Amino acid sequence: CIFPLLVAAFLFMPFLWMAGVFTIPEYLGRRYNSHVRSIFALLWTCFMVGTLGIIFVSAAEMASELLGWKIGVGKHEVDWHFWVLVVATALVVGFYTTIGGLKAVVVTDSLSCFVLIIGAALICILGLVQTGGISGLQEKIAGLDWTEHHFSLLRPADDPDYPWPAVLLGLGFVLGPAYWIGNQAIVQRTLGTKSQAQARASYLCCAAIKLVFPVLLVVPGLIGLALFHDSIGSPDAEGWQGNRVLPMMVVELLPTGVLGIVMGAFLAGVLSNLDSYVNSASTLVVTDLYKPVAPDKPDSHYLAVGRWLTVVFLAGGVMVSYLVKVHFATVFEAFQTILSFFQGPLLALLLLGMLTSRVTQWGGLFGMLIGVGTAVMMHCARFVLTSSWVADHAPAALLESAKSQVGSWWMLGFTPDLKISFLWVAWWSFAAAIVATVVISLCTKPYSRERLAGLVCWIPSEKEAAE
Repeated sequence: CIFPLLVAAFLFMPFLWMAGVFTIPEYLGRRYNSHVRSIFALLWTCFMVGTLGIIFVSAAEMASELLGWKIGVGKHEVDWHFWVLVVATALVVGFYTTIGGLKAVVVTDSLSCFVLIIGAALICILGLVQTGGISGLQEKIAGLDWTEHHFSLLRPADDPDYPWPAVLLGLGFVLGPAYWIGNQAIVQRTLGTKSQAQARASYLCCAAIKLVFPVLLVVPGLIGLALFHDSIGSPDAEGWQGNRVLPMMVVELLPTGVLGIVMGAFLAGVLSNLDSYVNSASTLVVTDLYKPVAPDKPDSHYLAVGRWLTVVFLAGGVMVSYLVKVHFATVFEAFQTILSFFQGPLLALLLLGMLTSRVTQWGGLFGMLIGVGTAVMMHCARFVLTSSWVADHAPAALLESAKSQVGSWWMLGFTPDLKISFLWVAWWSFAAAIVATVVISLCTKPYSRERLAGLVCWIPSEKEAAE
């Protein structure tokens, strides 16, 4: 993530600042056309509502472990405790986000950042003490039957979840850069600063903090695996409970006073993310979808619409939380799966739009549609090929033949058990969008240089030219 943050700080953020845009879809609409703007605004809104559901599940998992409540283990086992925790979280976030707006978002983010880092560091230290240090941690994990890759930076190319080529291409070249460069929830914070210098400094500070994240994220996961593997089960089993690892470490390892600090850190992080996404989604819909059809309204009108949208989005997030709980093994898998639907095409259009004047509005539109369509087809293929219906009704000889041949298709994302990693989905949707945009642009007429002033990084706007 460090390199994308540096690129965003020195290239993308100054460019978006000078372009005078408030949202990523707004820039895409000016660079390509209004259809691209509306479609990406709708996609981002759906993603943000989905993310609200994911964060609600995270909050419910942590609170349930602390309170000793059962919110359901395994698929389709969700009881009333789950709904109480999710709805309570939504009400709290809705109140102060509606009242405070972006200022509440920024203040919460600033306060929670350092508290979360301190909490993660405490878990690392106390967890290592409990396991007997690094050597003890390695011994405990080595004694488990299903953990052969936990100390490997790169997994085999046919790994069903994180094959090394997909990590390099899908995560390193697509999902990572797209998240930090094109994420509306992040861009809105930086565009809300008072100057380009402050916007750039925010990215650089984030990059510096990110240097310690590999330790603060990976080590607690290994500690949780070593200490609580009997409670969470195997990742390959039906009852895998990966979401419980962090809550169990917080409750079981930390003394009472420290437990309160870490719980405060976690809740601050949850509320920070929730208010950020709710506020960003409201801004996105008002700016990119509502204003074009209802222009020339007073600011108070748009503010009221944004507050009502906050209620709608939180209600949608509550409903999505059920789907996340019953259909995904972990919240990380759910989050990355949603991102992989459109982050590849988004990054393709941003790169081509900012770096070259030759891509056209129709190239961008159809490139986006083909890229998103590629992601949808790959996810549908994964769902169909791994469904219980196919396993029960497809000829056994056909399935065995497919599994025996599919090993040679690993570059397309298929694994021997007919699964497709979301990392490959992100990469191939990005590649499809790039190819389609370039090919169609070569067959259509581009905008004039005057029309693209300030929208392509090497074509200055009139203001820049005058300066």
